Amino acid sequence: MKKVLAQIGKALAYFLTYLLTSNLVTIIISAIVGYVKGREYGAAGMERDAAMAALQADNAAMTGICLLFGAIATLIVYFIIEKVKKSSFTKEADIKSVSPKHIILTVIGALGGMVFLNFIMTILPIPAELTGELASGMSKLTAYPFWQALLANCIFVPIIEEVVFRGYIFNRLSKAMPQIVAAIISSVVFGICHGSALWAVWAFVLGMIICLARIKTGSIVPGIIFHIIMNTFAMVVSYYPVLENMTEGVMYALTAAGGVLLAVYVVGFFLERGKVSDKPKAEVVIAPVEK
Repeated sequence: MKKVLAQIGKALAYFLTYLLTSNLVTIIISAIVGYVKGREYGAAGMERDAAMAALQADNAAMTGICLLFGAIATLIVYFIIEKVKKSSFTKEADIKSVSPKHIILTVIGALGGMVFLNFIMTILPIPAELTGELASGMSKLTAYPFWQALLANCIFVPIIEEVVFRGYIFNRLSKAMPQIVAAIISSVVFGICHGSALWAVWAFVLGMIICLARIKTGSIVPGIIFHIIMNTFAMVVSYYPVLENMTEGVMYALTAAGGVLLAVYVVGFFLERGKVSDKPKAEVVIAPVEK
């Protein structure tokens, strides 16, 4: 029981490290922007209400920078922690090479998933208040320049989220409980971190899909690739509304095609040798040799 609690505690510690580091970076950047812009607005004789509104817009435009540097800072903190522990960051986060077959399956799954999951949201009879929350969340993600979205949301955020949720958290939990339970818990936490109910469900489903490759390959590399492709699609269609003129028939056809590709991904990994373990991962302990 002590070992179980120890692994859960480690997972929680790495998760809190991620939250604290990323939020601290946001606070620091916001404070710097507030100080610099505040002096500019004061020198220009801007009224308080107008200055506050302008400052809010300035901070929104820096959201991408906050996400980018928050992700980079968290990676650096993790790297330092492992150096202090005299351990390997890539080993602890399960960053391992995978076969070309796994890469191909991942790309197929991501291409199918981004079409299927995005369009299914339009087809399903989801209450307007929930879809409104989703649209509001996307508007916040597009309040900053596209180049920030590419660097932050399409590259560094997927990397750090896979390191945290499918790397550190899943790795520790799977040493204390069945892997499927570890996948569910890590995906639930991943979903909660994304905010509103619909966002949480969306992220949970995505997390479970990615966990399949994580369990079968023992690596977070497929998850990083999957996550990058999904986020890139979401950013492109958010900044450039290329889907607005799509007919209903085309949307249904693409949804079906995406579902087929996603099914190929799932079946492809399930047909891999070895089954999803229902037991905690065994830890190798090297005992000292008695003289």
